[in-house]
Amino acid sequence: METLAPPPKLAHLFTLRCAVDPPIEIGSGPYGRRRCVPIKSGSVCGPHFHGEVVPGGADFMLVEDNQTTHVNTNYVIKSDDGAFLYIRPRVSGTDSMMLRTEGTRAGPPEVLKALMDGGPVDPSQYWFHLHVKIETGHEKYKWMNDRVIIGRAARAQGEVAYDAYFLENSP
Repeated sequence: METLAPPPKLAHLFTLRCAVDPPIEIGSGPYGRRRCVPIKSGSVCGPHFHGEVVPGGADFMLVEDNQTTHVNTNYVIKSDDGAFLYIRPRVSGTDSMMLRTEGTRAGPPEVLKALMDGGPVDPSQYWFHLHVKIETGHEKYKWMNDRVIIGRAARAQGEVAYDAYFLENSP
């Protein structure tokens, strides 16, 4: 079957690395086990901007019985040129930028349990992908508002990291 258009290419947007505190166990509820992982600091580096992760955000998790984990982040990034990227819920001001990430980490239960316990796990042993949404009023970064952005993440003790890519039209 012929496609309607050529498939898009992935273009690297940035790599993000966050230092995190140990998880706060909220407990089991009607939808699964809830955890909150406080974000301490971090860095963002890529071909389109560089910056730092501002302390005070968090990664909220819903963990299923089989250890599949759904993540939802909320944090702020400050670019080297002074623009703010706000990751999750709402944007205020015209020079701020909102970056929303949601995703799922899945794989064999024993691998996911090792991750939950903070052990070192090879990222090729599990599936951890994100959907990233950026909103901004900052003139330099407005083009990111309309991009579909995905990420591939990895988790290690004390750190969460991901590479973000946007879909680009093929020629």
